[in-house]
Amino acid sequence: MKRTAQLGGGTPGRSRTAGRARSGTPPNATTAGMAALTPTWRSTAPRRLRDAMGRFATGVTVITTADEGEGVHGMTANGVLSVSLDPPLVLVSLGRCRMAEILPRTGRYGISVLAADQQDVAMHFAGQGHRTTAPAFTWDGGLPFLPGALAHIGCRVADVHPAGDHVLWIGRVKHMTHRDGDPLLFYAGRFTGLA
Repeated sequence: MKRTAQLGGGTPGRSRTAGRARSGTPPNATTAGMAALTPTWRSTAPRRLRDAMGRFATGVTVITTADEGEGVHGMTANGVLSVSLDPPLVLVSLGRCRMAEILPRTGRYGISVLAADQQDVAMHFAGQGHRTTAPAFTWDGGLPFLPGALAHIGCRVADVHPAGDHVLWIGRVKHMTHRDGDPLLFYAGRFTGLA
C-alpha cells in the first residue's frame, strides 16, 4: 500500500476589490480586518491564506487510484468540489505529490467522502497515522474505495488545469453511491465533526 501525504489543496479565487477602501483610505493601508500589502505581508501571504481559508470548514476525502505497476495509491484531501451536474463533473486540487504523478498514467480516480468515525483513515492517508494494518478497499469499476465512507464517486480524468502551485484535475463522474451519516470535517487545521 502506497500513500501520498497531503491534506489541503484548493486554491480559492480572488475577491474583487478595486480602488480605495471606505473613507478614501489607500488600498494598501491597514483597515479593520485587512492586512497591508507590504513586503512583509507578501512573504507571509501563503501562511495567512492557509489560515484564513482554514476557517472554511470542509469535508474530508481520500482520493484513490490504482496503478498496475504500483498498486493502490491514496491520499487525504479536502480540495474537492462539484463542478457541474450536467455533465457530472468534480474537481480535485493537487499540489506536488505522488498522486499528481500517477494520475496521468491511470487517468481515473475515486473519491471516498469520509464519515465522522474515519479520522484514523484520514490520518493514515495523510501520512500521520499509526495504523498497524493497511486499510481494506472495496472495488467498483476498477477503482478502490474505502468501506464505511459516506459517498463513493468514481471519475475518469476529463481535463487538467494548472493553477498556481496546484493542478486542478476535473473528472467526469462514472460511478457514485452514498448513504446518510455524519461527516468528518476539517476546520482550522484540525479534524472535527458536526456539533
